[in-house]
Amino acid sequence: MFEKFTQKAIDVVQSAQNYAQEFGHNKILSQHLLMGLVVRSKGVQAKILNFDKINFGELSIEVHTSVESNPNQKNNDNIFFSSEARDILKSAVELSNELNSKFIMPQHIALAIFQNKDCGAYKIFKKFNIDEEKISANLKKMLDKSADINALHPEIENENTQLLNINDFFKEKTISEILSNAQSKLSAQGYEILGSEQLLQSILDNKDYKIVEILNDFNINSDNLDEKLSQFKSRNAEFENSEKQIIFTPNAFLALMLALDYAKESGSVGIQAEHIVLGILKSKKGIAYQILSQAITNAVDFEDIVLKKLNDKIPETLAILRLAKEEARSLNCTTVGSEMILLGILSYGAGVAADTLRRLGITLKDARYEVQKLIKPQKEVKNLTYSPRAKKMLEVAYETAKEHKRSKIKSENILYGITKMPNCLAMQVLSNLGTDVLELQQGIKQELLGGMDL
Repeated sequence: MFEKFTQKAIDVVQSAQNYAQEFGHNKILSQHLLMGLVVRSKGVQAKILNFDKINFGELSIEVHTSVESNPNQKNNDNIFFSSEARDILKSAVELSNELNSKFIMPQHIALAIFQNKDCGAYKIFKKFNIDEEKISANLKKMLDKSADINALHPEIENENTQLLNINDFFKEKTISEILSNAQSKLSAQGYEILGSEQLLQSILDNKDYKIVEILNDFNINSDNLDEKLSQFKSRNAEFENSEKQIIFTPNAFLALMLALDYAKESGSVGIQAEHIVLGILKSKKGIAYQILSQAITNAVDFEDIVLKKLNDKIPETLAILRLAKEEARSLNCTTVGSEMILLGILSYGAGVAADTLRRLGITLKDARYEVQKLIKPQKEVKNLTYSPRAKKMLEVAYETAKEHKRSKIKSENILYGITKMPNCLAMQVLSNLGTDVLELQQGIKQELLGGMDL
């Protein structure tokens, strides 16, 4: 619970524990949290909370006389939080999320006490005739300034990162096979521009592709596909938002680009037929999508089915990226940058990259704290997107694994991709934690990639 608490907020909680022991109380109560707040509030904060108007001696007497003491409790270090105190701390966490604060501060604990009007702390607080309404309004106004709904992720602002040349991906074996067969179908049908429907036809023609068996389970096969295609009188659905003709229809090209993204995110070195099918579904455009969506009503569930049937266990890269997205959501960030992927590596905990970071003394908690200092939360977190630098890093990981004839993108390839981008947030986090960046880069080259020349 205390991972996002600032040191000042932790000091409040520790003071509460000390007062519980000093008074011989058997639990840490909400009253002790109030005492911790008052004694730890100084200067402007004390004035905003009106705690400068509270006589601490009088407060101590109120708490001391309102709770039964146990002299034997003074020597007991194992004092637990009461349910009332736990509710206040939980409310403080919820308030920090509502107000889009990066950290939980003493002000959040004070607001939580005001919200829990049945707790002992609130009842004692009211005895001092403090203007609760004014204090709450000032606190919320101050805390709300810490969140910027329009703030861009640091890896998006003024970003010119160029992605790698993707021309070579058309030469990959599976892609080459599918496109060759698709072009023959194109000629037979009298068309000149290859669309998503020819890509799907070509995939279903090859029984060796694992995705074909899965599609057959959804009653999608080469026979009924031809029947469905005959119902389309026009190819207009393939040319949405297009101003000029290219070798691919716009939606076929989009599906291929999304397939490349799926390959990288699932840790695959090379695009497979299943990536193209998933790319078509994600595009939500074109003739092939219209046909697939009639049988596959939930693309997310279908993706999970494909992953389970084609993999013995969740791929390492996919697991890391999913954890990176969870980190972004937990920090109220709509962008998955390189720093979130670094947290994903540490959260995953297994693999060469995590082992290397552990040897350098990098922990998830410390890295998360540094990330929180670098990014600004947003008001709403809906669709997560990768920052340009995160995409570039995945490109480097993909190309590096491919260059060294790996079958999968591993965590060491991802960490190597991070080291190739010295200005990314992940490298800034590592630098802030005292990591020798040059030593890390050399270590990755020699240790993680087996001493190969990169």
